[in-house]
Amino acid sequence: MTAAGASTAPAPVGNGVVMDCQLQKVFYGDFLAVRDSSLPLEKNKITGFIGPSGCGKSTGLRSLNRMNDLIPAFRFEGKVTYHGQDIYDKKVDPAVVRR
Repeated sequence: MTAAGASTAPAPVGNGVVMDCQLQKVFYGDFLAVRDSSLPLEKNKITGFIGPSGCGKSTGLRSLNRMNDLIPAFRFEGKVTYHGQDIYDKKVDPAVVRR
């Protein structure tokens, strides 16, 4: 998710970023599936996930739409904001995020 040596600092506000993804750690039980990943998604830009099997593409993507919430052993550490709203905030309905 982040190029080698790239910063995992949040994307600056006002540069067209609509979703800012800071995936510090994503677990399935004790298995660490994704770590230290940063992905700012900009308005009107196309983004692709490319990588070898098992590198965390699907896990990262499922973390962005909260589909992993349906897996009992799933644990997420980090922050994902959409238009400044933390989608993992307890007040946010995951079904609304997926629309």
